[in-house]
Amino acid sequence: MPHALLSIRRHVPESGLGAYLAAWEPLRAAAAGAGAHAWLFRSPAQPGLFLEFLEWAAADPLARADVAAALAALGAAFPGTQELWDEVPAAEPPPPGG
Repeated sequence: MPHALLSIRRHVPESGLGAYLAAWEPLRAAAAGAGAHAWLFRSPAQPGLFLEFLEWAAADPLARADVAAALAALGAAFPGTQELWDEVPAAEPPPPGG
């Protein structure tokens, strides 16, 4: 089954870092409960720039109330730019001798 990926870029002021990390944890937990993976990255070159990823292959976690609520809470406090991506499966190798 192809994977899907939601990426979100957020700018977080240093004064809001604790609140942001506290708001991220419910999203991570909800995503894990939905069978998805959640990753959070910080830019070493741009202070306050974060990149979040939610990745899944089974049921869409964005349809779950707990995931949607956690995303909405993060977005209300720390607006960001979202992009949804669908995996492009690798081509199958040709059969031997083909």
